Amino acid sequence: MNEMVSKLITGFLAVMLALSSAAAQKSDQGEVQLKAAIQKQVVDGNLLAAIEMYQKIVATYGNNHAVAAQALLRMGQCYEKLGAKEVGEARKAYERAVREFSDQKDVAIIAQARLVALGSPNSGMSYRQVWAGPNVETSGSISPDGRYLSYTDWNNGSLVLHDFSSGSDRLLIKGTAYELAYRSVISRDGKQVAYSWYSGDHWQLRVAALPTSGFLQPRRLLENAEVDYLVSFDWAPDSKWIAVVFWQKGPNAQCQLGLVSTQDGSLRVLKSFNGFGPTKVSFSPDGKYLATEISITKGSADCDVSILALDGGSETKAVVNPGPDFLMGWSPDGKRLLFASSRTGSMGLWAVPISGGKPTGLPEMLRAEISSPSILGVSSTGALYVEANLNTKIIGMATLDLEAGRLVASAASPIQTLISAGSQPDWSPDGKQLAYFAARRPADEDRVLVVRSMETGQTRELRPKLRNRYHPRWSPDGRSFIMPGWDDQGRRGIYRIDAATGEASPVTLSPDGTFMFPQWSPDGKKIYFTIHPLKSSRPQPSLIEHDLVSGTERELIGRSWLGAPAVMPDGRNVAILSTDQDKSAVLLIPVAGGEPRELIRANAPESFTNSLMCTRDGKNIIVLKNMPGRTELLLVPVGGGPPRKLDNSIPNFQATYLCMHPDGKQIAYLGGEFKSEVWVLENFLPSK
Repeated sequence: MNEMVSKLITGFLAVMLALSSAAAQKSDQGEVQLKAAIQKQVVDGNLLAAIEMYQKIVATYGNNHAVAAQALLRMGQCYEKLGAKEVGEARKAYERAVREFSDQKDVAIIAQARLVALGSPNSGMSYRQVWAGPNVETSGSISPDGRYLSYTDWNNGSLVLHDFSSGSDRLLIKGTAYELAYRSVISRDGKQVAYSWYSGDHWQLRVAALPTSGFLQPRRLLENAEVDYLVSFDWAPDSKWIAVVFWQKGPNAQCQLGLVSTQDGSLRVLKSFNGFGPTKVSFSPDGKYLATEISITKGSADCDVSILALDGGSETKAVVNPGPDFLMGWSPDGKRLLFASSRTGSMGLWAVPISGGKPTGLPEMLRAEISSPSILGVSSTGALYVEANLNTKIIGMATLDLEAGRLVASAASPIQTLISAGSQPDWSPDGKQLAYFAARRPADEDRVLVVRSMETGQTRELRPKLRNRYHPRWSPDGRSFIMPGWDDQGRRGIYRIDAATGEASPVTLSPDGTFMFPQWSPDGKKIYFTIHPLKSSRPQPSLIEHDLVSGTERELIGRSWLGAPAVMPDGRNVAILSTDQDKSAVLLIPVAGGEPRELIRANAPESFTNSLMCTRDGKNIIVLKNMPGRTELLLVPVGGGPPRKLDNSIPNFQATYLCMHPDGKQIAYLGGEFKSEVWVLENFLPSK
């Protein structure tokens, strides 16, 4: 019996070996035929003969996906070279390569790019600028007819409506420094607007009819004392619900996705997240689904796009790719989900077919390049409005000659790669490294902390798991940074960041305010920072001293607005910018107690930039004074006396932040500008 089984197994293995050998030979023959066809195309230049050979290869060796996909791709290239009459055949070859051989990703990407380049048969795609200038704001949404953009004016927190046709702006709700509108969205019928309203100690969701003139008459839709942060994202097509994302308060706070009823303000929570929640949310045109964009891992720039059924059904991954994919919205008919992706090397616009809340085919590239994935909305006619950012921010170097009273540009080339618009550079204690934030995604959505060697130019990146992270400050021993931020539990505070690993640990936390501008004492035993109130229990911004040994805190000064403190080299005084209505002043505050002393004052339209820099001898403070049409550098004596204007020979000097090198002779400064534009992409959707 065993002998019979052995013979059967031996026979079976022989048959399988023969079949495998035959398959291998056929595969080898396919590769041989493909090489012959390529030679006919490239070397002989006989395109018609090459096409015929490619057709036979696809028909005969279709099971060999690598060979068949290459044959279709090259067949399309041959048809293109034959001229305009054969463009249709080229398109068919590329479409088949994408449709039937999606597992051959390199071929599929090239075929997609060629399809975009060829355009659809009735393509009239256009990409044009609709708003540009010095005061463009984009934190809002477009109206369904594409005529208006609601946005927040970050100069004063007001809600404004921009008319693309006339270029005019209309004030809808007036804000202040501590009461402001945030993330407005216009309803699908264009008759209402919803927005978050922050009023110093709590968040509200408000809605209002959009009048043809005058101010809004809003009604409060949702207000919850346990909500720490609230963002309105989209209206349901029937205007009965508004999709929101909010954070709970408390040490174990979660981010939640929910729907708010526009009838009674009731909240329906759809999903909770232990980490950061959705960064974009969009209703499907039939109102049955929500598309969401969510980071793959905490602190990651990589995102996936999912579809959540609102009838209690499952959640489906609609776009999954190793890399960033950004939700751009739905096509007006709901048959395609639009997303932006850099999977081909540049940020392009893509679409995936959807039916019943699930993908039914492969993603299709619609445009090889778009300015950014910052979506403002898709109009009812299928026009896509996006934000385009022009970031010319640099970190420049300069030599400071105090005796001569001048600032001279350094021979070192400026750092200008992906500099974050809100970056504040800081020198390491030994002056050999410079830390700053770079934006790996548009609009500073994912800032990485870059540490650059000034000797070699080499860089390394740290990704602290914090939201709203900025203003890094080296510790005096060079082993860590401090910076403000929120952790994945929603806790606000000042955090210590390990300079080697990027691990974040809290130094001080508070639900009462927003922490800003931390600075070390010279001995590294204390930190100083400003805290701006979120609750009425703290009536105004304060400058706080935090003792790292005992954990005790005390207020040094309170004012209507306080900027970044600058600790004097001897640790006895702190200089800070204080602003009140149309006046701003630089104050010197004794750490041991006593009345602050005013060093210099400016009246509107003049003002001081929120960046103070102490000279190493502690005798002067350098300030940037903004004046109509120009900026001046002033050397302000701490002991009293008139300020001295520094001669600045740096061309086109547009600094917003200054940082002194430990040697007292060099500075790093944040220069350049960051501005936005609005562009619209039209006629990009396939007709079929």
